Amino acid sequence: MKRTIPILALLFLAIACSKNDSPPSTTIRFEYAEEEINTTFRTAGSIAPSIIQWNGEVGTYSITSSSEILQRNHIVFDSLTGLLSWGKDFPLGTYDFVITAESEGRTQTVQILLTNTLTKAFFSGGLQMVAPDLEDINYSEIPPDYSLSLNEDGTIYMERYSNPAFEASGTWAAISGGSLLIEFTTNLSGGDVTYMRGFLSNSLEFPSFLGTYGSGIDENQEIENRIGIFRFHWD
Repeated sequence: MKRTIPILALLFLAIACSKNDSPPSTTIRFEYAEEEINTTFRTAGSIAPSIIQWNGEVGTYSITSSSEILQRNHIVFDSLTGLLSWGKDFPLGTYDFVITAESEGRTQTVQILLTNTLTKAFFSGGLQMVAPDLEDINYSEIPPDYSLSLNEDGTIYMERYSNPAFEASGTWAAISGGSLLIEFTTNLSGGDVTYMRGFLSNSLEFPSFLGTYGSGIDENQEIENRIGIFRFHWD
């Protein structure tokens, strides 16, 4: 019995040492609190990893996207912290990102969808008739004579500064590629519908809304029977 106790002690010691010598986990645990992020036009924001467990040496992060958004300087990404930031000039639309954490040859990825939505806006600008076949268009020559309100309920209202008797109402919607489609009638049109389609570009200073208008749209929501062009600026 006296010999049994030292043998058992050596056995327990060997088991404990084998546990201490076992290699660490080879998996990086890496999460963001949200993987589908919704933001509104002209609103800056950021998101950082909510959980990160390297299980070894602290590593770095990298980011990719299937779109060209990373080449357009709208995103700032910190490769040391995984912080993803966007400014108030972030464009309309939905953009995908794949963020990868890497350490000692181990990697873990997270996919994030960032959607920027326009809820309402107020613009000042103008409309100008042009020949249907005109190709060389100069938007800078359009005089600012109108106000355009895009409301949260999807309706629009337009006034003309030089003609207080003029008013227009209708609906608006964001469509593919950061564009907007507007359908309206005026109190002077006799009920005829006009369609406006344009791209809403964003910048740190102010967004601009440029495009064409006409009496119809096709199955791709492109303007048919072009009547003129328009230019509006965020007000």
